[in-house]
Amino acid sequence: MPRKKVKRKHSTFEIIGLAAIGIFVVGIIWLAFFTGQPQTQSQTPTTTSKLAPDFTLTDVDGKTFRLSDQQGKVVVVEFMQTTCEYCKEQEPRMRELRSRFSSQVVMVMISLNPGDTEEILRQYRDQNLVGWMAIRDTSGVSKAYNVQGTPTIFIIDRNGYISYQHVGFTDADSAPALISEVSGLV
Repeated sequence: MPRKKVKRKHSTFEIIGLAAIGIFVVGIIWLAFFTGQPQTQSQTPTTTSKLAPDFTLTDVDGKTFRLSDQQGKVVVVEFMQTTCEYCKEQEPRMRELRSRFSSQVVMVMISLNPGDTEEILRQYRDQNLVGWMAIRDTSGVSKAYNVQGTPTIFIIDRNGYISYQHVGFTDADSAPALISEVSGLV
């Protein structure tokens, strides 16, 4: 007589263990793909004529920054994180941009990392990007700009319109385009 296969019931411990492994795997995938991982810089930046969403945030020095108050000025906004390796690697290009345009352009870095405290962000700015305003995204500005990863740069013209958007790492080859774009708006 053939033996009947007995279905084994899984213990509560086994079920919880499998669920924990599943959650862990989903968490790793989420971290790898959706938490500020840079995208490769497109060699052709996006050109738009969309009005930049207005926002008001306080910088790490306690000063209020309102985008609409910058009317008549070119504004460069970099969405970044102090822990983003690509953000760090493109700093020489950001410093060059600052040195070329100094007071002609308002330069703002907005950190998307909740772990970037005001002190961490202030130190980062003072060591790496002197002259930039350093701001934490405390009100979801990145969502209004549909930022998908860091670094992402928006160049906003004197009338408050997004003229260019650079998504991902700005390498030495694409830096001249960035400088040229800002130069054409100043």
